[in-house]
Amino acid sequence: MIHHKFSFGLCMVVLFCLSSSFYALAQQTASNSPSAADSKAPEVKSSDSKSGKGNDYHIGPGDVLVIEVAGEPDLKRKVKVLEQGTIQLPYIAHDLKVAGLTEHQVNELLRREFTSILKEPQVTVFIEEYRARMASIAGAVNLPKQVPLTREIRLYDLISQAGGLTEKAGNVIQLIHTRPTDSIEVINLNDIFRKPELNRVLQDGDFINVPEAGVFYVSGNVNKPGAFPLKEATRISQAIAIAGGVMQDSKKKEVVLVRSEGPDQTETTKQLVNLFEIEKDPSKDIILKPYDVILVPESTRAKQTRTLVQTFAGGLASALGWGLLR
Repeated sequence: MIHHKFSFGLCMVVLFCLSSSFYALAQQTASNSPSAADSKAPEVKSSDSKSGKGNDYHIGPGDVLVIEVAGEPDLKRKVKVLEQGTIQLPYIAHDLKVAGLTEHQVNELLRREFTSILKEPQVTVFIEEYRARMASIAGAVNLPKQVPLTREIRLYDLISQAGGLTEKAGNVIQLIHTRPTDSIEVINLNDIFRKPELNRVLQDGDFINVPEAGVFYVSGNVNKPGAFPLKEATRISQAIAIAGGVMQDSKKKEVVLVRSEGPDQTETTKQLVNLFEIEKDPSKDIILKPYDVILVPESTRAKQTRTLVQTFAGGLASALGWGLLR
């Protein structure tokens, strides 16, 4: 009997200790865990930052707004902002100045205006078409276009939106500003990657023109004569290499560089170039200009030999033909 009472008492002690341990553990967990209000704080912060971003577009003339009032379908309107920066709505006797305001600010403006005819109106405003702030791109791009500046757009962003550059594009672009005054910047595309400050933020009215690259011509005794794009600084020796190099029977001492001169590019100059001297002194390798022509002459001896071979072959063919006829 004493044994049973002792066992019962021991069990009660063990259960009391276990319950105390669980209670202490629960208290510690509760103290280390964030409260419900704390756990929601990051979500509120994220929501606020999101709502503040993307709504900073300032409405201007040409934008199209859609206006709705909860429970009042007759007040739903699609309106275009006039050149004066105003809109007109029914039951409001005066023009409303909205140019320069954001969606949220216009929403608050209309809510105040409609309180004259409605009790606590719930107004919703959103921009359906962006027409006020625009930038354009044309020239040697795949998709010339005009885009609304609904957010911060940089130079290279617009080039990407235009489908990138074509094969004929040169290495420079012209950024033309039309507001507040006309001005132009000529920017080397390669410099945009090296100097991020050249990747300009586009402003209202900006126009990007991507000129096609100039060309140079290589003709005469080369393996692949033709016209080639002049996209970067190219020297005579490089141009000839692009054209497949000179043939063995070429006059490398008498290469001719023909260049257009004058304001209307109607005058031409000729300059003899010695490729052997360029090989010895690379500083003599001339940098080409757009529409330069390189003529690589054929050796006189080679030409005479070829003429003799052609003449002999033609005479032999005639003799054979005459013999066959007889």
